[in-house]
Amino acid sequence: MSKEDASEDLESLKRQQAETRFKLNLANRHISTLYTQVQDLEVQFKTAIKHKKHSARYNLRQKLAVIMGLKIVYLNYCSVKSQELERINQKLQSFTGREEEAMDTDSNEEPNLAILEM
Repeated sequence: MSKEDASEDLESLKRQQAETRFKLNLANRHISTLYTQVQDLEVQFKTAIKHKKHSARYNLRQKLAVIMGLKIVYLNYCSVKSQELERINQKLQSFTGREEEAMDTDSNEEPNLAILEM
């Protein structure tokens, strides 16, 4: 693998890492927004129960079901993205580790001799 290919792969991995991290942060913000909406709807639902508003309770239950479904979808998405980010981070670590090992010695120099000369 040439240095140009290696640098292109490294840049590609860094780009993927930044994009995945951005998407994960955005999904986490959406989850927190949905969480506050669920809390608000639960308060409204309890108030509707207290005042015996059956039609309002039905509408609130429907809204709660939709928002809870969205929240579950976002939680699954976050799980997938965090696994993807972990995989990219592992690739970057292994890639940069190999690159550092390759830079430690010259192509003409033997690794055993490099240690002895120090």
